[in-house]
Amino acid sequence: MPTDAPGLAPAFAQLHREMSTLYSLIARRLELTSQQAELLCLLGADRPPSFGELAAMLGCDKTNVTGMVDRLERRGLLARKTDPSDRRVTRAVPTDQGSAVREKFRADLEQELTRRLPEIDRTRLIALVTATATALAERR
Repeated sequence: MPTDAPGLAPAFAQLHREMSTLYSLIARRLELTSQQAELLCLLGADRPPSFGELAAMLGCDKTNVTGMVDRLERRGLLARKTDPSDRRVTRAVPTDQGSAVREKFRADLEQELTRRLPEIDRTRLIALVTATATALAERR
């Protein structure tokens, strides 16, 4: 590798900073913090994550998740649901309003990325980013 070529770590750090900036920008438009927006985006329809799973995905403590869930619940964006197979586990599920906000966030992010990356081969970029994310997740 040439000495003037950037390494993977600095390239990913720069991408992370830029995506964090976009997350914050769009979240603020929806009156959310970037972590609240990220939490909403992690709530899938198949199997709602537990607070512990959310903490692991967000890279924070369960007490942080509890606070975010409290605030999002007060806004009517999500609800707590007791796991039917283990009553000790609480899961976060989006309300209809929360799902709408999540979809608005995703659409706005997609629109902003499209605006900022007009000359990119999107098909190739999506394949590379998806393969990279998959490889990183498989090796945790």
